[in-house]
Amino acid sequence: MSEMAPAPRRRPLWRLFFMPVLLLIAAAAWSAFWFYSASQVDVIADAWRAREAQSGRVYDCARRSVAGYPFRLEVRCDGVSVSLVAQTAGEAASQPPITARLGEILVMAQVYDPKLLIAEFTAPATISDRAGHPSMVANWRTARSSVIGLPAVPRRVSLVFDDPAIDCSEGSTQTSLSRARHVELHGRPVQGTP
Repeated sequence: MSEMAPAPRRRPLWRLFFMPVLLLIAAAAWSAFWFYSASQVDVIADAWRAREAQSGRVYDCARRSVAGYPFRLEVRCDGVSVSLVAQTAGEAASQPPITARLGEILVMAQVYDPKLLIAEFTAPATISDRAGHPSMVANWRTARSSVIGLPAVPRRVSLVFDDPAIDCSEGSTQTSLSRARHVELHGRPVQGTP
């Protein structure tokens, strides 16, 4: 008498496709979250610029772009300018603004740690006096900053410059004000005294 081997049980195919489908759903949800966050960068930046303009500080960016998918948000701003229109109420009508220009700023934040911002600045930076003539030019090889604790009061701010140089120009004469190999500035808010 021959023994009949039982037929192997067939496993359901849905188990084979469950993890890949779950991974695709998670990737689609993450992508939707990232693109929504990237779209909010413009909204938040424009609201901040409007608040600053009411205080007499006008920030402008000739071209702004957002990148860094999937885990970072990188905001690149080309043609940066800051105009200090007024620091007091009577100043706005009586004096033209002081303007600072910078080639490019790149600000990065990890999606999972948005309270830490890291920025890189491209030289040169020029500061024009109230008559519109360049009065000060700052150059550097690399410039970086990090800020921890935004959007509230920052808990720590750090600025690092490699090979910074500051020159002053008056007419056709240019005078060197400062040169260094490396400069670091670190700051924390003063905590309440006991």
